[in-house]
Amino acid sequence: MIAKRTLQRVLARGITTFRFDRALRQLLWRDRVAVLLYHDPRPDTLDDHLTYLKSFCDFVPLSQVASPGNGRPRAAITLDDGAVGNADLLPVFIKHNVRPTLFLCSQFVGRPTMHWWLHPAAKLAGIERLKRLSNVERLAELGKYGYQQAHEGEGTGLTTAQIETMRPFVDFQAHTRFHPILTRCDDRDCEEEISVGKSELESMLGTECEHFAYPNGNFTEREIRFVKAAGFKTARTCNLGWNDSRSDPYRLKTIVIDDDAAVWWFAAQLTGIPVFLRYLRHAHNFSGNSPQF
Repeated sequence: MIAKRTLQRVLARGITTFRFDRALRQLLWRDRVAVLLYHDPRPDTLDDHLTYLKSFCDFVPLSQVASPGNGRPRAAITLDDGAVGNADLLPVFIKHNVRPTLFLCSQFVGRPTMHWWLHPAAKLAGIERLKRLSNVERLAELGKYGYQQAHEGEGTGLTTAQIETMRPFVDFQAHTRFHPILTRCDDRDCEEEISVGKSELESMLGTECEHFAYPNGNFTEREIRFVKAAGFKTARTCNLGWNDSRSDPYRLKTIVIDDDAAVWWFAAQLTGIPVFLRYLRHAHNFSGNSPQF
């Protein structure tokens, strides 16, 4: 961990010393929209991030990702999975006048169930290894260690009461039912995760879900076809980049942010360079696209 933090500081200092942050902001970000991806940040960390962003950036909801800009960089804040800790972020959203999009897994919110990767079984079996298995194999492997999908017990997602409290200030959108890696599902499971997850959330919220996020950023043309057929208007990937009116609405790009990033590392991540280097190491290409399973 110490070595990792040291490398981060060296990279961040290089980015700021040579002004790559300002150059890339002018060349690539401009007045486009950076869709920032969080999962379960602490309120004080997110407060620091948004305070820094406000110095040069305007906040917009995800629904305005293709709208014309006013010459300033723009950012849309998104959070994946609907972790129970997201409820603590509400005062931060209100303070900064930010309307974020929270992508929820319909079977992990509003009920006492656990996100599969948070279960001790996933840690024993190896989370990254499980992601690469077929969905049937992943569930079978988790079952060996005591995890059963949809089994009620300790809840790790937002409660119904928390969702109701947050609704006036955030947009809740769809992120499948059980958060499998869609590209590792067969056609039936993949289609159900997308379409049924949408229906379940709409029934819970009483509003239409128009936006989707691919779990783990994994998708192919098949997933895009199912997303379109379900009636979604956009889908967010984990591919690196910025968005404007010319962006494919079903391949929205993003910048993944570490939930625990100090401001100096957050500033570096906004350039896209750390994510690009990570994708290059794992995917061995220069496209900026996230690794696919």
